Amino acid sequence: MGNMETWAIILAGGEGKRLSSLTRALYGRDLPKQFAVLAGARSLLQQTIERAARLTVLTRVVVVVSRSHEALAREQLAPYPGAHLLVQPHGLDTGPGLLLPLAYVRARDPDARVVVLPADHHVTDVEPMRRAIDRAAVHRESQRRVTLVGVEADRPEIEYGWIMPGARVAGRERSAVWNVRRFIEKPTEDVARQLRARGAVWNTFIATGPVAAFWDLARPWLPEHVAGFEQWAADASAPRAEERLDALYARLSPANWSVDVLAATSPARLALVAMAGSGWSDWGSPKRVFESLRGSDDHAQLISRITAAGVAAA
Repeated sequence: MGNMETWAIILAGGEGKRLSSLTRALYGRDLPKQFAVLAGARSLLQQTIERAARLTVLTRVVVVVSRSHEALAREQLAPYPGAHLLVQPHGLDTGPGLLLPLAYVRARDPDARVVVLPADHHVTDVEPMRRAIDRAAVHRESQRRVTLVGVEADRPEIEYGWIMPGARVAGRERSAVWNVRRFIEKPTEDVARQLRARGAVWNTFIATGPVAAFWDLARPWLPEHVAGFEQWAADASAPRAEERLDALYARLSPANWSVDVLAATSPARLALVAMAGSGWSDWGSPKRVFESLRGSDDHAQLISRITAAGVAAA
């Protein structure tokens, strides 16, 4: 996958409330988790930008945040010259959160491929992810579709969404590209055990494909959103663009990309690749953070920081 044809979209517009107890213990305030340093020396957002830089050049990296966190985001993007920051007036869930950067990329490079990366994930090894994304770009069947990147399940996890693969369309076994059969959200443990036995994978929200394929997926289900973002992107560099974006967000309803677009779309229009060995976790709870880091220097450092913050607060 050539660097000059790929754009990376980093979704960093959430409030990260599920991790607020941990970030509050570390920072003394409710800091959205994507801006927090939880492992190593860089925030989750900064680590995601560095993963994106393994997939493309920084001038084709687009980060989406909400206006309430614009100053913090600009500070954290300072070490990454060339990366673009798009600012939402406010959050309207993942539908508008993704359509805004898709419209931005589409207006500048209508033939682009995009990779969508949430900013609140933990990944210990980016290579399995890079290989999975490359696989989607190479196989003819997935070149025309939106390809979802799943994680091979190593336990019957009940807090993740799952994807059941359909027929194999290219490759073999772990290097395969699959059709998508269906989505299952947060199953019971018995159902999760059955899903794992049948080869279902965890849904990461990481996705890749032509920007046109993403746009065509959304058009039937979010027509008002698509039309509004098309109009905004056509004049995004003109005067009063920020005011026009404010007006657009004021009239749009919230929409969820997974529920309102992916789950409503014919599975034949989607593809699936799976990765293993990346150490991926969505860090949706403090428990998951500690589980991911257990036995590492980062785990010990995190405990030490929490203890020190508690002593200082006392």
